[in-house]
Amino acid sequence: MSNQIALTTEYIKGLTPIEVLEDKAIGEHFVNKFMAVYRTSKDQAVAYYEREIDNFTKRVNESEDLAACTPMSLFVALMQVGGWKLSFEGGSQSEVYLIPGNRKVVIEGKEVWIKEAVAQPSPYGEKKIRVETRQIRHVGNPTVVYECDQYSESVKDGRTMVDWTKGKRDETSRIVGGFILLEYPDGSKEFKTYDMNDVASWEKASEKKNKGKANALYGWGWVGSGASSVYKKIEGSQIDKKFFEGKILKHAFKLFPRVIANQTLPENFVPSPEVSVREGFDMSEFTEDVTHEDLTQNEQDDFDQALKEAESESQPQTVTVSENVDDDEPTF
Repeated sequence: MSNQIALTTEYIKGLTPIEVLEDKAIGEHFVNKFMAVYRTSKDQAVAYYEREIDNFTKRVNESEDLAACTPMSLFVALMQVGGWKLSFEGGSQSEVYLIPGNRKVVIEGKEVWIKEAVAQPSPYGEKKIRVETRQIRHVGNPTVVYECDQYSESVKDGRTMVDWTKGKRDETSRIVGGFILLEYPDGSKEFKTYDMNDVASWEKASEKKNKGKANALYGWGWVGSGASSVYKKIEGSQIDKKFFEGKILKHAFKLFPRVIANQTLPENFVPSPEVSVREGFDMSEFTEDVTHEDLTQNEQDDFDQALKEAESESQPQTVTVSENVDDDEPTF
């Protein structure tokens, strides 16, 4: 006899944030959806879920802000990351931004603020998606160039090439640019290069988006003390190296088709500034003038459908998860 649990919006809202990470019905729903989208065996889907729920749980437990977010927002984040086939594992090259914040909603005619978590692919997650979907064969590591390095650019067959040798650096070394190698499906290669004019443009976009206060990783901070303190660009500062590497990676793909149909923040969502800075997340990434080619409807695949289904989890619908579900016929 099967033991069925109706996985509804109300059911999820009735859980605590930690219970979302431990709930068996949610786990089975995730596994079934993953099997359906990626045509994997149940063993593979379960292994992916168990690994990523551990990574997800670790990040939530390490952050009081994430642990205070609504169960539904954590559930949606889990389903989205599964749809992207990325990892919640943290670190300097994390594939996913997991950002807590506040969102203004209307409940019974009154505006209230609720705490929610939002998952977004990092530049490293975007790189993984593009390689796995064969948009590109290989992406080199983003490299930051300092004034003490030996660096030159040339053009071969219409493509930019780079000759670079790392110099002897110290704490006073200044960043002057960066580059990254792209190898296309046909085997051709080229470098994408960026200088301080590019950095200034990104910084300006960040400043504009954040009401005159650019991301601190551009070298901004509070100057002065007490009521007289001012948030501004710190004299002698420069862009953070790891942050610059992520920016190089993100902008290297600006002429590629989008890998995610709608990579925007939820309406009225205000990310936690402290967490955003620590993770290298910059709201201007979602407003900068980064041009992408749009895919036609015929080019949309199961990946895009998975994202739409994940987003629809916030709608009041019932999904039945059965303990004895047939492995070959996943339940949606």
